[in-house]
Amino acid sequence: MERLKGLTLGESIEEFERHLAQRPVALNTRKAFVGDLRIFARHLLPKTAELSGSDLPLSGITTDHIKSFISAQERDSGAKNPKSVERRLTSLKVFFKWLQERGVLATDPADRIAYKPLLDPLPEYLTEDQARAIVKAARMIAVGERLEARPLTVIMLVLQTGIKKSECLALTAADIERGEQDTALIWIHYAQKHLQFKNRRLPITTECLQVIDSHIRRYTIQDKLFDCTGRNLEYMFNRKVAPLAGLDCLTFEMLRWTCAVREFRSGQFTSEQMQVKYGLSEVGWLEMQAKLERLVRSSDNA
Repeated sequence: MERLKGLTLGESIEEFERHLAQRPVALNTRKAFVGDLRIFARHLLPKTAELSGSDLPLSGITTDHIKSFISAQERDSGAKNPKSVERRLTSLKVFFKWLQERGVLATDPADRIAYKPLLDPLPEYLTEDQARAIVKAARMIAVGERLEARPLTVIMLVLQTGIKKSECLALTAADIERGEQDTALIWIHYAQKHLQFKNRRLPITTECLQVIDSHIRRYTIQDKLFDCTGRNLEYMFNRKVAPLAGLDCLTFEMLRWTCAVREFRSGQFTSEQMQVKYGLSEVGWLEMQAKLERLVRSSDNA
């Protein structure tokens, strides 16, 4: 990346646009990112100097410049809504992180700029006591009169792996990869080329594997693990499992975020490992990370 050394802001934005074109990022997302960066460059236009914002050397850009830009966007009716401002900050964070990782900048001027709290509602998740109650309730249903094993299988899978509803519903018996001594992985894969960065193998515990095997026997599974829709599963969550556990509701998203909060709080995983595990792009992970930080902070202050 020696060729990036000494580039101006405008030249770096052009290089970043070429970088995004080689990444699994949708065209509209690329356009939005580059558009945000050009708005930032125009904001830096000196009123009395000959340099334009795009001609400004990268080394001259500071955290204060970015803070000033975000403040101006918050006051600007053209930004339309807080989500637009949040996305522009995300664009800057991804851009400057990319420059730092490639050794163009010694420090990332956007790194310490926090997202504004409560720009959008925080996701719901389960406390450890609630998670245990949910699993216990699902086990009761699985051994009950109708032997309804599907809620328990889903709950165990998502609490351990954090996979999305669509990923869970797409699982087949062939996606369970068995190792020695009852160890196993689940294989999440996408056929679409632009989504293959989401492909990953995720470990599951022996207990989870036993639940899956019981599920396979119960429903004589040959292909798809789940023979019903996500709506039907969440109906079972809320009519059968949640009341037994003393909760008002339960969703796939709550289970996914419970897994993410657990792992983020534990500190056992790097940002890169979390990004891979949850099948996220750089932008998606930055947004999730910001929410996780707020969730953990609000929980610790409660």
